[in-house]
Amino acid sequence: MSPSAPLAWIAALAAAAYPTWNTWKNWFDWSSLFAAAGMSEEYYAKEHYGGFAEGVVSCVRLYDSIDHSPFLLLRDDLATLTELATTWALPVLAVLIALVRRHSATAGPRAAWLLALIALVRPLSADYKGDGICSGSLPMFTPDWFEALSGGWGLWELCLLAAALLILLASGSPAPPISGRRTLTAAMDALVVYGLVTLAPLLTGDESLRVGLLRQLRFDDIRDDPARLLVLVLPVGYLLLRHGRRGKG
Repeated sequence: MSPSAPLAWIAALAAAAYPTWNTWKNWFDWSSLFAAAGMSEEYYAKEHYGGFAEGVVSCVRLYDSIDHSPFLLLRDDLATLTELATTWALPVLAVLIALVRRHSATAGPRAAWLLALIALVRPLSADYKGDGICSGSLPMFTPDWFEALSGGWGLWELCLLAAALLILLASGSPAPPISGRRTLTAAMDALVVYGLVTLAPLLTGDESLRVGLLRQLRFDDIRDDPARLLVLVLPVGYLLLRHGRRGKG
């Protein structure tokens, strides 16, 4: 190990930890802000109106202006996964595993690819809004969406990419080994699974299932509507079939 390697690992840990630290910091800041705002509103309303003051903004949008992209399901689920990954410090865990297995030829590159993937997916899965209060979400793959995407990169992504680069430098693996065939197979499986999931509303008649699968599988929602579990039938069947064929092969 070179003398600079320990410093590179420390810097990689710090860079990977920033998104998680910032998430929890903002969460506590917003919780305090909402609590203070709620107390202020309650006091003001009682003093001036004897109760709570409420304001409602109504927006009417044309049906044609609503985004009906088939990629919304994938986008929402990727957003949920990246949010969970940063909230529960998955980037930090990836760096720690790579550090523990620093003598492995594949541990460092795999951790670097994971960090780079999270950094790439986060802007792609963001729900970009228009400038107006009633503009709603920008339709995916439109000129306005690409313009918003170009400005969707920030300090989080830079920290994750920096951590990935530092891992490669510290582990001495400048060229991450990746099996093109395995990557392509995994990508095709993911596309097929999401294609099958999009058929679930036709089986259940539940239009609300057309948005992110992960958000539809919350315990409270399943308890109130067990039919939501049907969205798993086709994907699980496909994966079991694939696994069975691979095992026989």
